[in-house]
Parts: sequence; C-alpha cells; structure tokens
Amino acid sequence: MTGIDAMTGRHAGRVAIVTGGASGIGQAIALRLAADGARVAILDIGDAAATLARIAAQGGEALALRCDITLPEDVGAALARIAGRWGAAAILVHSAVFQFVRPFEAVSFEEWRKVQAVNVDSMYHLLQATLPAMRAARWGRVVVVASSTFFVGAQAMTHYVTSKGALIGLVHGLAAEVGPQGITVNALAPGLTRTAAAVRDLPAEVFAQVASLQSIPRSGEPEDQAGVVSFLVSDDASFMTGQTLLVDGGQGRT
Repeated sequence: MTGIDAMTGRHAGRVAIVTGGASGIGQAIALRLAADGARVAILDIGDAAATLARIAAQGGEALALRCDITLPEDVGAALARIAGRWGAAAILVHSAVFQFVRPFEAVSFEEWRKVQAVNVDSMYHLLQATLPAMRAARWGRVVVVASSTFFVGAQAMTHYVTSKGALIGLVHGLAAEVGPQGITVNALAPGLTRTAAAVRDLPAEVFAQVASLQSIPRSGEPEDQAGVVSFLVSDDASFMTGQTLLVDGGQGRT
C-alpha cells in the first residue's frame, strides 16, 4: 500500500465501519484505517476477501460482512455482529455507491430510487444504528464520500449528482445536531479517481483530459482519498465538522 508500510496506531482501540470496502475508494479507506490501527468492519454486497487479505498482510484486524445497507434489518444484524466481536463502532465511513451513465429522461423511476436508496437512504439506517453509541461515548466520526460532480455537474449523471448533493445536505444538517456530543460529520468530495470501475467504464482520454484541468496534473488514486479520510476521523480533526472537502487535484483552478 503506497506510503503505508506499518501500523501507525493513530486509530488504535477504535472500531470503524466502512461501507463499500470491497473495492475502489472504499477499499483504500478500509486499508488505510486498518493500517492506522482501527478494527475495520467492511459492509458490502460484494466479496471483500481481497481487502481482508491485504489488511491481514499489513498486520491489521478486519471483518467483512455481506450486507445490503438499503435494508434496516441487514444493517441491524451487521451492527450486532460487530458489537459482539469488538464493541460499538466509533467511526462510520459511507463509501458504497450505485451509479451508471444515462441521460436523465432515460432513467426509470425504479433506477432513480435505487440510486437514492444505496447512496442516501442507507445513511439513515446506518446512522440510526450507530449514533446512540457515539452519543453515549461522547465521541464519534462520520464521513460520507460525496463527489466533486455536485459542484461542477456531470453529463448523463443527474441521478448520481442528486444523491451526492443530498449527502452533503445531510452532513451540514447532522453536524449541528450531534456536535455537542463530540461527534463530527464531514463529507469528502473526490474528483475523478482511477478506480478499477472507472478505468473499465471510461476511455483513457477522459483521465488525461481531467488531469490537464487540475493544478496537480495527474489522475487521482484511491489512496489520495483514503489519507484525507484517516485525518477526518482522527483526533486531529476534532474541531472540524459540517465540511465538504474537495480532493480533486485542484480541478478548474489552474
């Protein structure tokens, strides 16, 4: 893992939940939090065996649970298993996403609702399950992975941009509610990131074009996002809440 060769202990003793940790940005976040000492529970409908193997290889501790985060009963069962093994989670990172490229008028209402269910509604279920213990402990960290597309738009992805905007709204509202209990709530807004899915779905020239618009003229990597998340869920970020951090290489600011 780039730049992370040993356990740092930054999050030692804390339990972290990462949704979508089987691949992409979520996987990089799970790896980084484990490298920084957290016990990481990965909630994903996909197979997270590769993530678990990499965490084990770097000396970390993790648990992978098949979980449909759009279903409150699945979330409740997963949280019960995590608590039974390690205790209550103090860190929640929502990176799971459902997306596709299609013009707005060609998106069915069923598809629209699935995007909102996975990307937004799931946070309702996750927060209802995790906030009580954070409030009791008077310490908690919540991070949602939003998107830079909320600020710049994206062709044929209105459904996706809408969901990411809703997450940013959730962050702003919830931060004010839970701040008095020592809980911070922030959003990460990545620019175009070279995940396996993005490389599969987008032509190489798209990455080159976006990089040419950035102050840092290279493609973003999942690890670029993971380090920022590790900071946001640390004690160093205890006075930072209700924020949306653009991690996009300075796109449009060259």
